[in-house]
Amino acid sequence: MPSSTVIARTAERRKSGAPDLLVQEQSLRIAMVGLRGIPATYGGVERAVEELSANLASRGHRVTVFARRGYCDTRTRSHRGVEVVHLGQINTKHLEAISHTAWAVAVALHSRRFDVVHFHATGPSLLAFVPRLMGVPTVATVQGLDWRREKWGPFARFVLRIAARTSAIFPSKTIVVSHELERHFREDFDADAVYIPNGVEQSLTETVPVEGFEPERFVLFLGRLVPEKHVHTLIEAYRHVDTDLPLVIAGPSSHSPRYVERLEQLAAEDPRVHLVGPRYGGEKAWLMRQALAFVQPSSVEGLPIALLEALEAGRFPIVSDIPENLEVVTVGDERVGVQVPVGDVEALGIAIQQSIERADHGPLGQRVSEHVRGEYDWGRIAEATERVYQEAITASRRS
Repeated sequence: MPSSTVIARTAERRKSGAPDLLVQEQSLRIAMVGLRGIPATYGGVERAVEELSANLASRGHRVTVFARRGYCDTRTRSHRGVEVVHLGQINTKHLEAISHTAWAVAVALHSRRFDVVHFHATGPSLLAFVPRLMGVPTVATVQGLDWRREKWGPFARFVLRIAARTSAIFPSKTIVVSHELERHFREDFDADAVYIPNGVEQSLTETVPVEGFEPERFVLFLGRLVPEKHVHTLIEAYRHVDTDLPLVIAGPSSHSPRYVERLEQLAAEDPRVHLVGPRYGGEKAWLMRQALAFVQPSSVEGLPIALLEALEAGRFPIVSDIPENLEVVTVGDERVGVQVPVGDVEALGIAIQQSIERADHGPLGQRVSEHVRGEYDWGRIAEATERVYQEAITASRRS
């Protein structure tokens, strides 16, 4: 099936009233590996897997997420209808993900029976060939080209670059979350990856105000504090913004303590800049729904869930002009918000200044919110993923 048609055909089947053959035929046993775990309290991959898993479980499938100890409460054995199995890992920057994935694959193959093993991210997908050798179909979701991320050294980048290529070869089927990744896999790897985007949670989470900030009276960045997010560029740009409004920077580190120290030093030079650490649940929802503008100046993304969530919340987006960000802020034939070159301190400062001076973002925010809710719906995404599983299983039976 051509890579860009999976969701479209799913929608066509719904309109025609055709039955959902996969759900009618069987309830699949699905293993999710390669992530830190759920409930999601960390990054975009974890949020994506939690929502996908919960939606698959609600459709009658038996989903097991293999979680890393230290990121989730080991007392949590089930979450939103999804089984959670906690395993250990080698706690170093370079071995944590692959060591935990290896253990998870071993447990999945020898202790349990699964119809499909779903790998998440390029590094873990290096092991996608192992279940296939045992006759178990595998699917890999590529959330971004990890070798481009600035936190990695030369050797790690080399390995991750190999992993990106093998993610198009080792799994039975490969999913990519953006059209830019789809293009990259087609042109660089000659691979027909399946485009299925991340979704946005349409949550009714009760908001909890974050002390010290007023509604519509702050500018927000929310994400991991790593070099490729260009939070340093944002802080430097804010120095040139004539306002008394605070800049709120919310998010955890990710094996980047020196970078966080650099951000703390930059923030100490401007009393308007507030590093508030990771915020989840009601506090995160409040920040997303009350920010005057949401800024994402990153140099590398997959399909940014935080940006999707900001648009769903109706926030005015200021983003760097990388293809993955531009894909999200494109509504029909129009790009909403403001786009600036990566690393351009002056342009970013001007964009923030102009967004603060705008009288009303309301009509724009409502239109964009409705677009995001329709385009990035987790129900549709889960249904499209089911069909990829079925294709992988069918191909495995034929081989």
